[in-house]
Amino acid sequence: MSPAVSWREEFEARRENVMVEDWITKDIEAGGIRLIRAIYCGPDGITRGKAFPPRYLNEVLAGGIGLTQAQASVTIFDQLPPESRYQPIGEIRICPDIDTYNVIPYARGEARLLSDLHTRQGHPWELCPRSLLKDFVALLQGRGIVIESSFENEFVLYKNVDHEWRPVHEMNCFSSAAMDASSEWVLPILEALEAQGVVVERYFPEAGRGQQEIPVRHRRGVAAADQQVVFRETVRGVAAARGLRASFMPKPDPNSAGNGCHIHFSLWDLEGKRNLLFDPSVDYELSGTGRMFAAGLLAHLPALLAITAPTTNSYRRFAERCWSSCYVCWGPDNREATVRVASSFRGREEASLNLEFRPADPTCNPYLALAAIICAGLDGVDGRRDLGEPTLTDPALLSPAERESRGLHCYPSDLSSALTALEHDDVLRRGLGEDRVRDYVTMKRAEVATVEAMGDGAEEKAYKFRF
Repeated sequence: MSPAVSWREEFEARRENVMVEDWITKDIEAGGIRLIRAIYCGPDGITRGKAFPPRYLNEVLAGGIGLTQAQASVTIFDQLPPESRYQPIGEIRICPDIDTYNVIPYARGEARLLSDLHTRQGHPWELCPRSLLKDFVALLQGRGIVIESSFENEFVLYKNVDHEWRPVHEMNCFSSAAMDASSEWVLPILEALEAQGVVVERYFPEAGRGQQEIPVRHRRGVAAADQQVVFRETVRGVAAARGLRASFMPKPDPNSAGNGCHIHFSLWDLEGKRNLLFDPSVDYELSGTGRMFAAGLLAHLPALLAITAPTTNSYRRFAERCWSSCYVCWGPDNREATVRVASSFRGREEASLNLEFRPADPTCNPYLALAAIICAGLDGVDGRRDLGEPTLTDPALLSPAERESRGLHCYPSDLSSALTALEHDDVLRRGLGEDRVRDYVTMKRAEVATVEAMGDGAEEKAYKFRF
């Protein structure tokens, strides 16, 4: 599964002659920009980076910003596992992508550039998640395929009441009363997203206390993962600017709905004219390619969860009858299935049909998550895997014997089990890179050990406002 190298060759051709475009210079001057953030999303899912004054922009675009290579191996607690291969000896570079430039609406005088991690010689570094996704997007392109996807986030807004952070409301799911209670905070979030080119498609209050959901327009290739980074940054930033806190923690309240991040995607031809998942002549309009791709996701599901549900808290969501899915299965518009065939809309059937991968949450690194989904799905296509029969009911309503006869197995019960599955999944290990997977597992096992040692309320301390 060797990825194409066209994007690398294009980068090399441009790298030595990078100059700031006129419109960016004018935008910096007109907006009074005094600081530009060069940020990246690490394998741990945390967005990090360094900032610089605009006068250094050309210099940074040409040579990047220095970073110890060990930084990509630290846990969410900023701890470097002693077993990590990447210790604080040796440098890499934070290399901003000029095409991602945006003024930050909620931080006056600041702008942002999303970045790759490169070697000192200017080549993509082996642990860079964004470069990995570029490789898989190029691999798809070599097969005549373009992926379009979006990350559908849920999050909770908290306000400070008597020095305690409490949800902004306790209203019903989708209720207009909940919209009223959240409007003064949600509207600024929507405006800030739109100002950065993120197209908001819907908004509604979700089932949890203070929980919100904002589906956004799909994007092509790497841009979808970039958009997810911008989305999380914006929600947190706007909330903080208004005296609130936002949490993307998967299960911040054991007695309330958890925060998912469903990944919707479709596969298109290079011209963007034909949805390769769509076949109006078959059941559920899901093509043979779509069935095989979905079968690959189910086949590699335990290992995929180590990347798409990457915290100890992630596994609190996977419970029966919680609409989060907890059995390995697929189904048309089945919100208790691992893979949901999202039904098309009348008049735009081909444009709207997509697959929804449900067992993901907003703590995942979106570049790693999308790369892993492509890797597993293509294995399904290459192996011509059989998707089997759909599950047309909530699996929890079936007896254990019925689930067993249909092969509907439970998800791994915890992150440690999912990490073990990833270690033993030859396809994902080879596809994502042996060293990358080894370092990721090492980092995540260290995170698990730290959480387990924290005692009462460990997960809330670890994750509530870190994501």
